[in-house]
Amino acid sequence: MIRHKLRKGIVRSSVFLASQHWQYSGNGFRRLNQLPDHIVEDIGDGSGVPEVIVELDQYSAQMNGEDDVCMENLKTLLGNLMNFEPRRSQDDATADEEQNKYAAQFLQHGGVEVLIRILMFNTLFPQSSKKAKVGYCESEVVLRIKSLVLEILTKFHVTSIGEQVTSLLMVDDEVLNYVFTLLAHQKTFINACQLIEDMLQSRKEVLDLHRIKNIRPLIQSLSDQQLANFCRILAVAISDLDIYENKSSCKFLFAQNKQKRTKGFVNVRDINQELLLGIPELLPRLVNLAVSRDYTPRYRGMVSELDCWMEWIENQMAEEMYDSPSLDDFEDFIGGISEPTTAGGPMNQQQGLKITEELVQRVEVVYVLGLFLLGKHRKKVQRKLAELKLAPGLSELFDQFIWKCQVSRYSSRHRLRGHNAACECSPEVALKIQFLRLVHSFCDHSDYKHLLLSKNELNEVVRINTKAGSLALSNLSSVNKQLMCKGSKGLLTKIVEVMKKEPTTSTFRFWLARAVESYLRGNTSYCDQVFLMRRGLLQHVASNIVEHEIRHKEILQSSFDLLGELIKFNVEAFKTFEEILHTQPNFDKFINTVNRNLVDSNMFIRSLVLSLEHLMNEEVVFMDYAKKENKLLMYIGDFNRQLDYLYKLIKIINVQNLTQENVSCLNTTLVFLMFANRKNALPRYLQALRDEKEDMMEVSGSANLLRNFRELLVFWQDHYLHKDKDCSALEKSSRISFDYWKSTVSTLVTADKNDKCGILHYVQEPMKCDRPN
Repeated sequence: MIRHKLRKGIVRSSVFLASQHWQYSGNGFRRLNQLPDHIVEDIGDGSGVPEVIVELDQYSAQMNGEDDVCMENLKTLLGNLMNFEPRRSQDDATADEEQNKYAAQFLQHGGVEVLIRILMFNTLFPQSSKKAKVGYCESEVVLRIKSLVLEILTKFHVTSIGEQVTSLLMVDDEVLNYVFTLLAHQKTFINACQLIEDMLQSRKEVLDLHRIKNIRPLIQSLSDQQLANFCRILAVAISDLDIYENKSSCKFLFAQNKQKRTKGFVNVRDINQELLLGIPELLPRLVNLAVSRDYTPRYRGMVSELDCWMEWIENQMAEEMYDSPSLDDFEDFIGGISEPTTAGGPMNQQQGLKITEELVQRVEVVYVLGLFLLGKHRKKVQRKLAELKLAPGLSELFDQFIWKCQVSRYSSRHRLRGHNAACECSPEVALKIQFLRLVHSFCDHSDYKHLLLSKNELNEVVRINTKAGSLALSNLSSVNKQLMCKGSKGLLTKIVEVMKKEPTTSTFRFWLARAVESYLRGNTSYCDQVFLMRRGLLQHVASNIVEHEIRHKEILQSSFDLLGELIKFNVEAFKTFEEILHTQPNFDKFINTVNRNLVDSNMFIRSLVLSLEHLMNEEVVFMDYAKKENKLLMYIGDFNRQLDYLYKLIKIINVQNLTQENVSCLNTTLVFLMFANRKNALPRYLQALRDEKEDMMEVSGSANLLRNFRELLVFWQDHYLHKDKDCSALEKSSRISFDYWKSTVSTLVTADKNDKCGILHYVQEPMKCDRPN
C-alpha cells in the first residue's frame, strides 16, 4: 500500500513518468487533479480556475475532513462569477464577455462534472424521517456545501455555457431526481428550486412529472411558503406555451395541427395536470394561498399602491438604522446574496428583497391556478375551485387593490425614477393581471360563473330572466348560494366599476374587458346582458370606441369582443346602442373604426350578423325594427356590404398565417355563408365573389381568392373535426348546431365542379390538391 502511494505521488509530480506509466498500464490522465501542480498553474494562465477545480475534485473523491476548504473554494468560485455581473459604471457587454470566458474555461477543464459529483455524493443513505421519504439524509455542513453548488450551477445557466450545463445535468434522470429531493431540505430549497426551473426552461420539450420519483409525497411535504415558490416549477410543467416545440404564442395553427397529428405526439401538459390534480390537498392549499387576507401594507390617506409601498419601505429603513442585527441571523445565509460580507450592507439588501417576496409568491400561485383552467381538465377544475369558494375569496382580495383610477393627478408623493405621472408601475401590477386572467379562465364557458354575483344580484338576474323569452337560462335555480360573493356587490360588479373609471390607455382595460367578456361568453344570456347594461357597461364601452382614438390593438380588440357579447341577440341592447350612434358623425366614426381594424372587430361583425338573423326569424315582432329602423342592423343586412366584408376577411388570412388571434375571421366568414346556405343563396355569394370583386384583385385574379378560401375551409375541417377538439363553443356562441357548421363547410369544399354551391365550380383553374402541404 505504501509503495502504491509512493508511486502515485511520483507519477503525479512528473509528466514524463506519468506518460511512461500510461504506456505500461493503459491508465493516462483523466482528470485535472492527476496533473502536476506546476502544469495546473500553467494551464490556468493566472485565472485560478484549474487550481479551484483540482481542490474541489480532490474533495469530491472523499467529501470528509476538508469541508471548510471546499466551502472556501466554492465561495471563491461563486464570488468570481458574481464579480463579472455588470455594475452601473461597467460596460454590460464587457462584463458578459468576461463572465462567459470564465465559465467556458471552467467547463473546458471539467469543472461542471466535478460540481455534479459533489452534488450527487452521499445519495444512498437510509431514510427514516418524514422528510427522508422524499429526500436523503444529509449533514448540515454537506447541505450548506450542496446549496452553494446549486447556486453556482444556477449562475452558469445565465452564461454562454448554459445549454451545456443543462445537458450534463440531464444526461439521465438521476441528477434531476436528486435535485428534486433537495427541495425537501430548508437549506437547499431555494437554490434547488431555481436550478430546476432553469433546467426545465432550457429543455425543448415539457418534462413528464411521472419521471420524478416520489413527486406526490414531495409536494405534500412542502410548507405553504415552499409550495408557493414551487409554483414556478409547476408553471413550466403545465404551461400552455410548452405543448409544442416552438414555444411562441404566435405559433401558426397549421404547424401546430401538423405536429399534433404526428404519430406519437403526447400532450405532456395534460398528463402533468392529471398527476397534480390527483394530489387531493394541492388545489385547496393553492386557493388558500391565493386569497389569503394577509396581503400588503396599507395606510390611511394613501391614495396609491406605490405610496403605500414607499411609506412601508421608509418605515422599515428607519427601524433598521437603529436595530443592530444579531450575529445568529447570519448563520442560515450562505452563498451569493444570501451571505453578508459586512455588517449592515448586504443584510439591508436581504431585507429589501423580502419586501415583495410574499407578493411575488402570490403571483406565482394565482398564475398556476389559471394554468390549471386551460387544459382538458378545465371543467373539473372549475367545479373544484367553485367548491373551494374561490369566487368570494377573489372578491375579498379585489377589495384590497388600489386602482390607478382612484389616484389624483397631483396627490402622489412618490414617483419611480424614469417614470411619468401616467405610469401604472407598482409591485402589485403583475398580481392584478394574473388575478384578472384567473377570473377570465374561471368564467370561460363555465357553469359556475354566477358565483361572481352576490345573493341580491342573483335575485335581480333571476327576475330579469323571467322576461328573456327564448334566451332565458334554465340553471339559475341550481346556483349554490353558499359559494357566492358576500356583501351587496359581487366581484363582477366590482370589475365593471373599476373598468368604467380606468383611463382609455390603461393596460388593465384589456384584462378587465376580457374578464367580463368571458362571463358573457357561451350560451348567450339575456339576463346577464341586461344586468350589465343596468350598470352602464354598454354605454361605457361603445362611447369609449366612438369618442376616443384607441391605438392599442389589444384594448381595441377586447372592447369590440365585449361589445359583441353585450348586444348579441338582444334588441334592448341594440336600442341602447342606437342612442349612442344617433348622429351620423358618431355612426360614421364607429363604422370607420370597425373597417380599419377587421381582425380586431370581426367578432363584433359576427355578432351583428347573428343578431340580424335571430331578430328576423326567431323574434318576428322585431322584424321591422331590424329591417327598417336600426342603423347597424340595416347596415350589416345589405348584400353588397356583406360581400365586401367576406372579400376582406378572406383576403387577410391564409392557411400559412392563421393563428389563434385571426382564425376567428374564418369563422366569421362561415357565419355569413351558413345563413346564405339556409336561404339557398350560396351560388349568389360565390358568383359575386368571383365576378363583382375581380377588379379589386391583385394580378392573379379572383381564382386565387376562392382557392385560398377553399384551402382555409379544408384546414378548418382538419382543425375542428379532430377527435380531441371541443367545438361546443362555436355552437353555443352562435346558436347554430355544429352539424350545420360541418355540413356547410362540406358543401363549400365539395370536389364536384358541377355543384354550384361548391367553390370549385367558380375556380377556372383546376385545384391540384385538396389539402395544403
